[in-house]
Amino acid sequence: MEQPQASDLFDRIYRRHGHYCPMSTLGGRLGLAARGQFPEECSPDELRAVYHTDTCAVDGIEEAAGVSRERGTLVVREERRHCLRLVRRSDGHGVEVELGAAALARAGEYRRLSDQLELLRPNLPAAEVAARQQVLDGLLEELRRAGEAELFSLRQVVEKTEVTDA
Repeated sequence: MEQPQASDLFDRIYRRHGHYCPMSTLGGRLGLAARGQFPEECSPDELRAVYHTDTCAVDGIEEAAGVSRERGTLVVREERRHCLRLVRRSDGHGVEVELGAAALARAGEYRRLSDQLELLRPNLPAAEVAARQQVLDGLLEELRRAGEAELFSLRQVVEKTEVTDA
């Protein structure tokens, strides 16, 4: 079931990202799932995130998990893995959330249909454009509402932490 704040969250993601997009949607889902593994009182600045590919998902992750490249709480590596690792700086405890093949296939289908619509749009009647857009909107809604197990795997992780004298 969609979390109460999720509708507003996805509106913020799409505004930040500049367009409706399956990968920013999935990034939001990854960020929500990972952030949900920590108590609410845990500040995003207490967390460190790594996302293993530079895609549209980063905007969704930043918005949903509260981490940021700008603040140095999110690092993006180009390893071509749709995997988010989020850990607490103090003890290295965290979670790794990775998109599954079904989620990536849905995103690919959205991209294919979206590209096709943009190519054909000038020659389509308005009703056909609206019908095709409705299909795209439905795919995004599916990604927002799908069960976590349908989209990604989640596992607990522990990273070594450095001890420093303050």
